[in-house]
Amino acid sequence: MPPKTDWVLDRKLVIARKVILQLRRKLGSNLRAAGLRGSVGRGTAEKFSDIDFLLIVRKTANNLPKFMIVDDNLCSLGFETWNSAIRQMTQPSHDLPELLGGFTRILPIYDPQRLLPKLETRARNVPAEVFQKSAELALLHSYEDFCRVKNAYLKGDRMVLKDNVLFVTHSAAVVVASLNRTPFVSDREIFKAHKKFAKLPEHFDRIWDLRYGTLKGKRLFKTFLSFYLDLVTFAGKEGIRLPVDVRTLKELDP
Repeated sequence: MPPKTDWVLDRKLVIARKVILQLRRKLGSNLRAAGLRGSVGRGTAEKFSDIDFLLIVRKTANNLPKFMIVDDNLCSLGFETWNSAIRQMTQPSHDLPELLGGFTRILPIYDPQRLLPKLETRARNVPAEVFQKSAELALLHSYEDFCRVKNAYLKGDRMVLKDNVLFVTHSAAVVVASLNRTPFVSDREIFKAHKKFAKLPEHFDRIWDLRYGTLKGKRLFKTFLSFYLDLVTFAGKEGIRLPVDVRTLKELDP
């Protein structure tokens, strides 16, 4: 019988405090704050969930570890300075909604200067223009994978086609989240989050069929092409233009 969730979470927190104590001894005054994000930070951790740390330091260094395994638990160590953390929230990025998700729910473990609540506040108040530019970058980022899908379809390479369909749908989810000015709560929510969005491309729920359905061959490609064209149309209505002739986008339409 699996352990109760609260027991699992308590165990994760014990391990997290052990890790932070080690880091405080090792880093001394260089460590300004330490908190937990991800499933442990949200209180939804499961037995095999990793423990995701946000560690604010005065100075980063190449010898800082990125991972630790403590009591058979993977601990992911995300070191940031205050400035680098703020930069992730204030500079446009093709994966902004994912980046913000790591700052919108932080469980402080060591935070004498109360830096972590300030980061949460900044993450929840990102300027509209940053989201807009991030949507543009995500759409541009998707175009390379879109072209790879077409090449794979021409060559009959089903594996490469499917892989790049997945990449495009990921970028599409980011475009839509950015235009709805919404961060992703977690990795598992990326392809469900659109159900709560006010603004969506036509038939955006096809993202589920493209990623997890049984579509193959011509049917998969036709669905994918229609999905992408609707995404580009939606983005255009929201002020984001993909600088590609629509005839090029529609080329190879079965």
